[in-house]
Amino acid sequence: PAGCAIEYEREIFEFADGGKAGIDWALPRQDGGPTTPLIILVPGIGGTSYDYYARSFIHSLRKQLPECQVAVLQSRGCNGVELVTPKAFHGGLTDDLREFVEHIAKRLPDTPLIGIGFSLGANILTKYVGEEGRDCRFRAAASVCNPFDIDMTVSRMSQPTFKNRYLYAAALTRSLIAMFTSNQKAIMAGDIELDVNAIRTARNMTEFNEAYTAKVFGFESAKELNMSGSCVQHIKNIHIPMLFINALDDPMCYKQTIPIDEIKQNPNLVLAITRHGGHLAYFGGTGLAPWLPPQLTQFVGAMLEWV
Repeated sequence: PAGCAIEYEREIFEFADGGKAGIDWALPRQDGGPTTPLIILVPGIGGTSYDYYARSFIHSLRKQLPECQVAVLQSRGCNGVELVTPKAFHGGLTDDLREFVEHIAKRLPDTPLIGIGFSLGANILTKYVGEEGRDCRFRAAASVCNPFDIDMTVSRMSQPTFKNRYLYAAALTRSLIAMFTSNQKAIMAGDIELDVNAIRTARNMTEFNEAYTAKVFGFESAKELNMSGSCVQHIKNIHIPMLFINALDDPMCYKQTIPIDEIKQNPNLVLAITRHGGHLAYFGGTGLAPWLPPQLTQFVGAMLEWV
């Protein structure tokens, strides 16, 4: 990919249920011993280690904190890893992150861990940190462009506007249908009866989740899936330092969903709201340099030094 070229070493991580995901370790691998800091990145749904926000952050980290190791935890069935279970992923699924973190904590018990989540990956990370409470393995965490309230976000994205019908929501729906199509054999091998036509012809994320995601994950409806998966209800239980960055002009994560009061009430949290930045864009200056990577790198450095 052009710009911020990063090379990775692929690890296929197998979960307890037999599912698999690609863990991409940024190269060169750091050999600083058992206390080498590890930054775990959680991309957005269907996101990969080659997305620009991941590469630009790793590029920044390499220059400022070269002693850090980075691992990108991708969702099942993404970036060249075949889906082998009927269950793929959803925006509130924390089980896979939990299992990987526990694996790392057992293998490298003295390694400082910091998590950074992007988009729906930010929702997953925030929800996980809140669920873990005082037992959270991360020293600190950061959330970028978090939707917070998935039900409200999906509801807004399902409105029949030009932007939703032809741009953001439509693109997300197409990517979900493509994921199903390319992994249909594994998905249909499960015990849950699914309507293939309803999945393939879904007009928005609600219809897709109603036909596929909610069913395979045991929810009664897409709304129940969304409400259960929203991280906003777990913010009060976060006991580690956590930074939240959201933009007011984000076309996918709406300003109305930012839980300002909930974050204010938790002394462990800091919320940075920018006027501009879009969704994971954050370019600024005359050269349109990425603004976000230096901020995240500075946060990581501070957390490693002070926490």
